Amino acid sequence: MDRIINCLPNLEKYSKKITNDLITSLITEGFQPYKGFNENAELNITIGGDGAFLHAVRESGFSQIPFIGINTGNLGFFPEITPDNVHNFIELYKCARYKINEISIIECIVYTDNTVTTTYAVNDIAIKRRDMKTAHLDTYFNNNYLQTVSGDGIIVSSPLGSSAYNYSAGGALVYPSLRTLQITPLSPLSSNAYRCLNSSIIVPPEFEVKIVPETSKNYVTTLVADGVTYDFEGVKSILFFTSAKTIKQLTVGEYNYWNVIKSKLL
Repeated sequence: MDRIINCLPNLEKYSKKITNDLITSLITEGFQPYKGFNENAELNITIGGDGAFLHAVRESGFSQIPFIGINTGNLGFFPEITPDNVHNFIELYKCARYKINEISIIECIVYTDNTVTTTYAVNDIAIKRRDMKTAHLDTYFNNNYLQTVSGDGIIVSSPLGSSAYNYSAGGALVYPSLRTLQITPLSPLSSNAYRCLNSSIIVPPEFEVKIVPETSKNYVTTLVADGVTYDFEGVKSILFFTSAKTIKQLTVGEYNYWNVIKSKLL
């Protein structure tokens, strides 16, 4: 039986070189590498940084085939393997010396005047105005109105995504094994006219977060899900919750969250 392994590189020259080396090593060890996504594969290997990992997950339709990454970039939280450690990884994988972790993802449903659209994200989803003007966003938690956030927008992040855009926006770091949603305002206004909490709010996975943008003529709401942009007109409400859907991440090392934080952020 063929043991197919998907190889999913970004477009960088160095990533392509490492991909070619990876393919050669996989063939030598008896695997059948596939450059791209094959739904019959047993493993997805991304080559690049976090962007390559997130892109591969999205392009695969949030596949249940486990993912692992080779880091050829500068800042990578998801990719675990270094280019000079590829052969050792293959040996460990052949011997089944690995663990598979399930990663919770964000589910988002956008209701407009005419459509209902569902999308997902591993890291985060940001809500903004397409024209980059001040956004006024009513926020509800389990249908309880809390506040109107006025500013550049709102970002909703997962625990894994808490160290990405959320952290840059002043949000908190959340340990990956926790199942939470974090809602962080982006550059919130604070004046007599506009006032809201300027800190993040973290809620448990059973909570539903609803965002209602202001309604005005020519108002276009932009969602950025793991770096992918979607524009919507006539948005009535946007719901966020921890999805029942998950992805699987394969790991072969002793993952230490604090070492990752120190090496990537400090």
